[in-house]
Amino acid sequence: MVKDILVDVGIGEIRLAILENGEPVEIYIEKNEGKSLVGNIYRGKVERVLPGMQSAFVDIGLDKNAFLYVKDVLPIFYDENGEIIMPKDGLPDISELITQGQEISVQVIKDATGGKGPRVTTRITLPGRYAVLVPHINVTGVSKKIEDPETRRHLRELAKSQKPENAGIIIRTAAAETPDELILEDIQSLKKEWELLVKREHKGAVPRLLHGEPGMVVQAVREHLTADINRFLINDREEYDRICALLDEVSPGLKMKVEYFSKNYDLFEYYHVESALMEALSRKVWMKSGAYLVFDRTEALTVVDVNSGKYVGKTHLEETALKINLEAAKAIARQIRLRDISGIIVIDFIDMSEKEHREQVVQCLREAVKADKTQTVVGGMTNLGLVELTRKKVRQPLYKSLTVDCRACGGAGYRISPITIARRIEKRIATHMADIPSGFVEAQVHPEIYKILEGPEKVNMEKIMATYHCQLKLAASPSVDYDDVSIRKNYL
Repeated sequence: MVKDILVDVGIGEIRLAILENGEPVEIYIEKNEGKSLVGNIYRGKVERVLPGMQSAFVDIGLDKNAFLYVKDVLPIFYDENGEIIMPKDGLPDISELITQGQEISVQVIKDATGGKGPRVTTRITLPGRYAVLVPHINVTGVSKKIEDPETRRHLRELAKSQKPENAGIIIRTAAAETPDELILEDIQSLKKEWELLVKREHKGAVPRLLHGEPGMVVQAVREHLTADINRFLINDREEYDRICALLDEVSPGLKMKVEYFSKNYDLFEYYHVESALMEALSRKVWMKSGAYLVFDRTEALTVVDVNSGKYVGKTHLEETALKINLEAAKAIARQIRLRDISGIIVIDFIDMSEKEHREQVVQCLREAVKADKTQTVVGGMTNLGLVELTRKKVRQPLYKSLTVDCRACGGAGYRISPITIARRIEKRIATHMADIPSGFVEAQVHPEIYKILEGPEKVNMEKIMATYHCQLKLAASPSVDYDDVSIRKNYL
């Protein structure tokens, strides 16, 4: 698989796209005024402890207090791959672990969303390019994606030789084909960073920021610029020079993969990322066969419906359903990554009678989501053809960065019909006419409502004027909201 990274540096935002075999699979947007806080470390104060919710609210200096769940306070243990081992016993009461007014250091693991503040954990990690330092945990792990036994053994021994007494070291996938000296330099840098952070913990006002994650460009280099990358393209000369200077110090061998995009074209347009963005915002997504997917969002979950569309098949119904569902499973896995959908996702596949076929589709979906770095768990298929999966939430979904709720529908996806609005306005006008012993009423309405009042509802308006012996001067105004009316009473 050919993997490319595109970084589009704009005036007010930076956009990053990951392409696999030329097809966009992930898109991230960082606005200058709303950067992600994930990875930031704060010294905060516990404002409230809620035993009934097994959680607490921590003031970290933001508009909304951060949310701390009991599982994110418990000490953790890792296996040899650096994967967290969850406790099998029941959870203790959170009031036994922290108290109101206590000062604690926390790290943001989920950005704020809607009316909720960010989610934080006391289990801090410091990621580097080739290793992760885990304070207060006795662990030396190697990424499970490094499969060669000899390489794993060597890297584990390297981690053990560098592990500080009060912290653990987990070797990342990027270290697989990296010289030892670069890995050692990375670990030493993480140690120094942790020592500085410890010193900052006990100095200064609370709440305060202890450690801020670098911007998207530096994070992209750290997280995505690895040996398996084909190209890393960036369209800003200043950032390009900055990346090259950084790689001279940490990974000189990867410098040749970085290219400055100097063409007089929009980078995302040139590589067809803009069309993928539009697709990611669409409710309906067509597949090559002529079948299509429909994505609907609710407060609790995202629902994906698979439809046969224009595809009618060539043999019988079961084979047609299987072919569409297999294509849909791959397309859905890509769309979930592209849209950055998280939480509960329910997929309504086309019904199949054969158990073997249902299992084949679920397995295809499980294989397809393996390419996603964000943890995704796929359940089985019900008799109704529904498949449930969950995807860990880290950032806001893509649509949150690119859209606002519609003024007319408020984000519901539908709005009150013009005839209903018109009849509501008729009653409001009638109420104002009843207050005027003599004179006339001026009313301005949205152009779409004006057509109704001057068309099919004109007879009703004439009846209202006759009832109250009052004239109406009606006008259309695009400045008036769709469901509103501007009324002025004129007395004689």
